Amino acid sequence: MAIDRSTPPPVSDFDDFSLEVPAPITLSNGMKMWIASNGEEEINRFSIYMTGGAFQDSRPMQATACSLAVFNGNAKMSFAQIAEAIDFYGAWREAHVLDNCTSFSLSSLNENFDKTLPIFIESLRTPVFPDSEFEPLKRQLAVNCAMAREKVKYLANKEIMKLYYGKNHPLATDPTPDDINSLTGEHMRSFHSHFYKAQNCNLVLAGNISDREIATIEAVLSDWQPDGAPTPQVVPPFSPSQEMFKIVDKKGAVQSAVVMMLKTVPRRHPDYIKLRILATVLGGYFGSRLMKNIREEKGYTYGISANHSGRAFDGYVGIATECDTLHTWDVISETHHEIERLQSELITPQELETVKRYMLGDLAKTLDTPFNIAAYIGNMFCHGTYPTYFNEQVHEIRNVTSSQLLDIAQRYLHKDKLRTVIACDKDMLPKKHNL
Repeated sequence: MAIDRSTPPPVSDFDDFSLEVPAPITLSNGMKMWIASNGEEEINRFSIYMTGGAFQDSRPMQATACSLAVFNGNAKMSFAQIAEAIDFYGAWREAHVLDNCTSFSLSSLNENFDKTLPIFIESLRTPVFPDSEFEPLKRQLAVNCAMAREKVKYLANKEIMKLYYGKNHPLATDPTPDDINSLTGEHMRSFHSHFYKAQNCNLVLAGNISDREIATIEAVLSDWQPDGAPTPQVVPPFSPSQEMFKIVDKKGAVQSAVVMMLKTVPRRHPDYIKLRILATVLGGYFGSRLMKNIREEKGYTYGISANHSGRAFDGYVGIATECDTLHTWDVISETHHEIERLQSELITPQELETVKRYMLGDLAKTLDTPFNIAAYIGNMFCHGTYPTYFNEQVHEIRNVTSSQLLDIAQRYLHKDKLRTVIACDKDMLPKKHNL
């Protein structure tokens, strides 16, 4: 039977769904562990969220380099032995440095977990930072840094953070290859000794979990005991620049990168989720207003996005795109136009319903796998979310009205407070514009 492609498939609403964050268990050494156990395959992911991130850097890239260098050799195994064993057992590891936190993850077959976990934990506890392995790591990081600094997107993002947070804030750090090459093993040992401690750890275990995996963790971590109070998380003060606009000149660039940031509210503010919905209308999905106007109708860019990003202490709407330099001012002007529309016109019921379905569908994916649920739990330690945040989002998305979003736009989306950075070959930028 032929498929009738002229008739769109039926669209139905989401059934009710929610996420109940499990209560943690307490290991014998006092560590808290959250478990997401509804997987079907015999695999697991064990994650450690440890206080100590970019905010604690005493030198650029210190936390990042340390998170990678801990696997260069420990008190029992060399770098080559660690890499060979992890590979042999079919496991892999990851490290990500965030604001106040570094996350480490080990993904492993359940049958090999008792082999891989001791290697993983020993590397975090007793790294030796050998110069023979640290120097190649630094060279690779320096090369990556040099390559990134050639891209207008990177340059624009770094400059907007300087305007938004202030040039001395950790989030505005702009490391150079020389900064990375100046790091030493002693810098790694110092960072490790301050933050890689039992009292600074929260654990998350996800997958097809049985008592065997929990017993393995208990046995391996039993002698990793706290030696003091947890290191308090800090929020470095930020002093925004008085400049609202800047051009970064990158000779030879074939495109412009345009980045905008508008200060809003932190995650726990009652308007935070409504602002996320509004940012999605503006530029948070493929059918958003910025995409329809600037990509589909005008053809100025292949893609433009807007999102509402939040931390426990801060929130902002961010807008970003890359475009032909000749159209840079047009992109900025049309972005302002779409912001003004959100402040002056009610969103139609049809558009609001589309956005609601998109956002609910995106949230529903969190429930697809235990690994997604575990990632949500991890966000509580790193991004300022909290156990009820998921369900609050579902409630807000289902019940928000166009009138409420118009009010939010009028109170927060002020284009005169929108910091803007362009990174491009300045000689290619038109001298006149219609802003």
